[in-house]
Amino acid sequence: MPSVRSPSLRRHLAPRQKLWLNWDGVFLMGPRYLRFLDAVDRTGTIRAAGQAVGWSYRTCLNRIRQMERVLGAKVLATTRGGSSRGGARLTPEARRLLQLFARWRREVERLSLTAFRKLLRR
Repeated sequence: MPSVRSPSLRRHLAPRQKLWLNWDGVFLMGPRYLRFLDAVDRTGTIRAAGQAVGWSYRTCLNRIRQMERVLGAKVLATTRGGSSRGGARLTPEARRLLQLFARWRREVERLSLTAFRKLLRR
């Protein structure tokens, strides 16, 4: 087995971590929720956002309800479908959470990679 200082380890290993946010100790959102909310923001519909992350429409509704129960606030502002076609958009609170989670995730990944590289040099 190659030593930790081996260039082959440096070339093949990469740190990964799964992050999520809790609200008062209760799960609020993880990376998939981030992708879902981002997709709602881009597509303007729950259905299209669900397809983008591989969730059924029912799963999307359940996840939205769960987030809203935990937060005690709306996550999406929706309009009903029908002939005028419905839509969804992020509430200001959800947009702030989305931005915070995305920035935090980027920073954690940056710091993690820096620390990992430092440890590989030892």
